[in-house]
Amino acid sequence: MVRAELLSHDSGSRVLGVHSGHLSSNRPSDPIGAGTEMKLARSILVSMFLLILWPCVAWPQENSLARDPVFRSARKAQQEGRLADAEKILNDRIHAIEETQPNSPELVPYLNLLATISGMMRHDADSNANANAIYKRVLEIDRSAFGPGDGRSLRDLVNLASTLGPEEKEQLLKQALELALQNPKLSPDMMAAILANLAGFYQTEKRWHEAEPLAERGMKICASMPMPGTCDYLKYTLAEIYRGEGRTVEAGQVDARNMDADFPPELDSLNKSAQKYEKDGLYAQAEFTYRQAAAWIEAHPLWTGGEIPTDLTGDLPMEYNGIGRALEKQGRNDLAEESYKKAIASQEADASENPLSVLGFSFSELMNLYRQEGRLKELEPIIQHALELQEKFLGDSSTSVAQTLGTLANLYKEEGKEAQAGPLYERARKIDEINLGPKKR
Repeated sequence: MVRAELLSHDSGSRVLGVHSGHLSSNRPSDPIGAGTEMKLARSILVSMFLLILWPCVAWPQENSLARDPVFRSARKAQQEGRLADAEKILNDRIHAIEETQPNSPELVPYLNLLATISGMMRHDADSNANANAIYKRVLEIDRSAFGPGDGRSLRDLVNLASTLGPEEKEQLLKQALELALQNPKLSPDMMAAILANLAGFYQTEKRWHEAEPLAERGMKICASMPMPGTCDYLKYTLAEIYRGEGRTVEAGQVDARNMDADFPPELDSLNKSAQKYEKDGLYAQAEFTYRQAAAWIEAHPLWTGGEIPTDLTGDLPMEYNGIGRALEKQGRNDLAEESYKKAIASQEADASENPLSVLGFSFSELMNLYRQEGRLKELEPIIQHALELQEKFLGDSSTSVAQTLGTLANLYKEEGKEAQAGPLYERARKIDEINLGPKKR
């Protein structure tokens, strides 16, 4: 499970104080960032690289959002999985502004976050239509206040495009680029982001020759002013374009430049080696290398060698689980169990300072071990304790609580404890219904 600072429907990359788990996919299906498997563990990939609240186009109201208690409360509720609470906070604020200023630009950051939350809810036609309506309203407000070629209006066009089908999406992205080219005062980072979106759209449509000049033009901007997120995505897009055109050498050269600048190369190398050892069945070597990676993180918990300060402690559970798997393959189950428990405990220990560390737990490794040994009952108190921490730090209406309730209910069901599982399933269903709406049958 990946967790991040959310600026778009599910977008973002891990920064200081926010942890991410491991994502095993080797190839992103869509934008924001790209690169190695370890990099994918730090980026949530969405269908468009949305520009919601992007600093380059911030106006005075957005610059003060960090000090706005209403916006901060809504963001906190969003991050903790209390989507219904976040939605209510935002709607109350929006309605209060509308009473005196129904078309004020002051509404925009709250509307944008509301659209984000709508997109995080059930991904059906209704939630997408709701986000579409919000982005249309935001676009109207900004165009009226600042003009169609202003960076804020261009950002809104890109966000609106993210809710549309391919044909309409292309039209809006091309419109955004045309307007951007007519604005000599437009910031380079906004231009690069617009190029990235249109190039990414053509790349996913396999329209390589249309995508290539856009991505290359964006990369020229990145050469003069690196931008985390945008430039990473442009590198990925360009490499995929070259592959699509059969230019594998050029793609490899772009990949070589696409190292994760916000992740230590030493740690990246250790993890790649450990994963290869594990894949090749060299479990003693894998264990040793995973231990080296964990020790590296413990010695360098905050890495400042990249463009963004990175808290690496969120990767410790991944390392401990790797150690446990390697030990289990060697038949050293007692030590494997200890390592799996350490992975869970490392998240729990950080909860008081960083509540988001308990957003999601991976009990699967320990559960598989206990299942093989006929000891599933011993997992019950471990999951229950994690659930208590989530309720304490995230609130009992968090979607993370619902997920853990489901895990515990599944465990009870596997043990034949249907009477204990039923109420947990029902409670999880109610939490999800509050935050995500009723499931459509």
